[in-house]
Amino acid sequence: MKSKALSLLSDYGLFIILIALIALSSLLSPLFFTAANLKNFISQASYNGILAVGMTFVILIGGIDLSVGSIVGFASILYGTLMHGNFFTFMPNEIFIYKGAPVLTPVLPLPLDIIFVLLVGALLGFITGSISRRFRIHSFIVSLCMMIFIRGLAVSYTNGQPLFGVPDPVSYLAYGELFGIPMPALIWLSICIAAILLLKYTRFGRRIYAVGGDEVAARLSGIQPSLYQVFPLIVSGVLAAVVGVIMSGRMGCGDPKIGEGWQTDAIAAVVIGGASLSGGRGGIGGTVIGVLIMGLINNVMNLLEIDAYPQQMAKGIIILAALAIQGIFASRNSND
Repeated sequence: MKSKALSLLSDYGLFIILIALIALSSLLSPLFFTAANLKNFISQASYNGILAVGMTFVILIGGIDLSVGSIVGFASILYGTLMHGNFFTFMPNEIFIYKGAPVLTPVLPLPLDIIFVLLVGALLGFITGSISRRFRIHSFIVSLCMMIFIRGLAVSYTNGQPLFGVPDPVSYLAYGELFGIPMPALIWLSICIAAILLLKYTRFGRRIYAVGGDEVAARLSGIQPSLYQVFPLIVSGVLAAVVGVIMSGRMGCGDPKIGEGWQTDAIAAVVIGGASLSGGRGGIGGTVIGVLIMGLINNVMNLLEIDAYPQQMAKGIIILAALAIQGIFASRNSND
């Protein structure tokens, strides 16, 4: 009976923690269950959720991508640059203003400029993955270097200045709703469904797990690890670029400083969701719960008007406690 209870706690411990946090949040703030706050909560969580899906792919192969926050900022300013047509000279003080609004002179039509930004995100992920694979350097180190380089490139190119003005369709991606559900949440949901289908129901997805679990065994079974080690970083780069475009719509500008430090929340969400940093174990379902837990922590502390630095302290303690509880349940279950 005890073993069965521990097994249930191990299997559903994350869900229990999520429910407990929801109950605690509603007790701490009467504003938590208001429609406005719930929409704000799910919208805010969606940005980290999209990044965390890409991070799940990377962690499944035993990697870490620290560059996603910088790609978010770079994608944002790249999209702003495309909107103003000033690709080679950044002149934030010389943007033409008509009736109080920036005049946009897009380089490409609307669908194509977004696709271009996503392709650049894919290229950055490809570069990180290829260097890591080719020179046998852990992606943690390579993506750290890429993080510094990309952020420095974006800030240097713009002199640290935002570039205001985005078209209405992109603003709709951030603020629009469909059937009362915020668009960022619908985008996150669509990405999650696609990722689940790929990882669980295709041979390609199963091979990602195989390579992450044991590269040597995967190679002996006829799998060439190279593609499966680079592809997750491409996915991570593309999804970071997606967040960068949506954030441009949310803020009404391209800003090279968007996304600073966001990689830590994405990594924390994936690990809380049960993924192993050594690779081969984890999934999108657990990541979603991890994202919601992180989002709840942020949301309730904002409702309680807790300052930023105490928020960071509390977040670190709560994450560590959640991981410890999860590890205890998993250890006891395996011993039984």
